[in-house]
Amino acid sequence: MRKYIYIILVLSLNFSFAQKEQAVYLSFNSKNDEFCQVQEKDRGRYHAVENTKKYLKIEQKNGEIDFYICKELFTSKKEIDTCDRTYLNKIKISKIEELKKVVDKTNPLYPDKVFPNLYLVEELNDTTIIKHKVRWKYYIE
Repeated sequence: MRKYIYIILVLSLNFSFAQKEQAVYLSFNSKNDEFCQVQEKDRGRYHAVENTKKYLKIEQKNGEIDFYICKELFTSKKEIDTCDRTYLNKIKISKIEELKKVVDKTNPLYPDKVFPNLYLVEELNDTTIIKHKVRWKYYIE
């Protein structure tokens, strides 16, 4: 009987370590001129800024791309995947506000540890999207 218990224990541990973190997707639209409200608790981090442009994309000289969604920084090393627009039907697009709540409760200094498989989905045209594998970075402006 002990032998079976050990086998079940080893198999369950193996299963738990083998599971991958689930991918999380955020929409990114650099053509959108929308503004977002910076929450009062974050204003010290962003030098009391109340309104900011929602989407900002900056290509760095080292080949990385910095994406900002409501002042949250996401970096990509040009790890992109081009997909058909129908791919959007297969995934769930999360909202930055919801993810930020989870990060604030779990690990606010290391959001990339909370969401290690994070992708920004950017519409290229009417038929094509680009998925950017990104790392969410904590920074103080």
